[in-house]
Amino acid sequence: MMPSTLFLLQFGCLTFSLVMALTLILSKFHVARCYKRYERSRWMLTSAMGLLCAHFLLQMLFDIRGRGEDVGAMVNILFYTPVTFLISYAVLNLECRRAMLRRHLRVGLAGYALILGICIASVMVRHSLHIGIALYAADALFLACMLYFIFIPTREIRKTYGVVEGNTGGDMRSYLLYVKTGFSLLCLSAVIVPFSIVSTAALYPTAPLIFGLLLAFVVNFVALGYQAPMLQTIQENYEEGGAEMAVAAKPTKREGLPAPRVAHIRQLLEGWVAASGFSETELSLSALSLSLGVSRRELSAYFEGSEGATFRVWLSNVRLSAAKRLMLEHPEYSNDAISAACGFASRAQLYNIFRDREGMTPKEYLQRQLQG
Repeated sequence: MMPSTLFLLQFGCLTFSLVMALTLILSKFHVARCYKRYERSRWMLTSAMGLLCAHFLLQMLFDIRGRGEDVGAMVNILFYTPVTFLISYAVLNLECRRAMLRRHLRVGLAGYALILGICIASVMVRHSLHIGIALYAADALFLACMLYFIFIPTREIRKTYGVVEGNTGGDMRSYLLYVKTGFSLLCLSAVIVPFSIVSTAALYPTAPLIFGLLLAFVVNFVALGYQAPMLQTIQENYEEGGAEMAVAAKPTKREGLPAPRVAHIRQLLEGWVAASGFSETELSLSALSLSLGVSRRELSAYFEGSEGATFRVWLSNVRLSAAKRLMLEHPEYSNDAISAACGFASRAQLYNIFRDREGMTPKEYLQRQLQG
């Protein structure tokens, strides 16, 4: 009974892995704008799914678990280490500079080389796939690698989230879901996988949980591919080394601008708003900076010091005011038309803004204004 149940579990995992690999491959053809870093991460995730497919196919064809818990655990470690590395590297590739990527690559390769060396040396010494106590050393190294693969990407995710939040005017939900599912997947994998791979019984409750999170992460990664403003902001952060963008994302009031400069920037922004510049959906602080001829750092300092808000919050306020005005002038307009005219990424974003700021839907707000 146990082998047939295990076979079904492995078949299910193989199917999930194959579906996720195909989803990542096919989604490339539906994205209007490509970003090198995102595409690089896409193919790393696809490679990770391919390794999972190969792993489960080998498990099914050769009944590796049937040869012993220790043999199954060793094969799992040899496959799951590069899979976890590829996923963490794909996440990190979107979040940080080349120096950090090179360091992550060196640590990942060194960790896997040690694990592989322990397994090969033990097999040669014992002339058997049952490597005994060496398995625990390999599993301990695997756990150490997992913890490293989680700590570094999650730290960089937190940094990049602040940069994106402060420098883009787009809908943040897709990026937030990507961050949450990526963080949950990495953390849960670090806690569960090193212990579950040594026990077949532990695979039954943990495998569906891990693959459910992995599927959610892949879906949200694909959704992120359609968010050009955020990917553009992340790419700019990467290309410029992160220092200037980090300052721009968290400006301080101590670096206040001179009064004449503040007045000049305010005048430029008023003209930009009057010309409905906010109606462009794919808008970022960099794009606004180029449009006005004002440096990004100055704009960020202006918003923080003179408006008391980040660029994102200021832009949301501008768009919300425009939406209110347009709704009163043209009550017959649909929410889709209102959101498109005011630069919101979708009707859902318009709804979210109204609920956050007014505590009601756009329709409820309009009815209240017309009745009052």
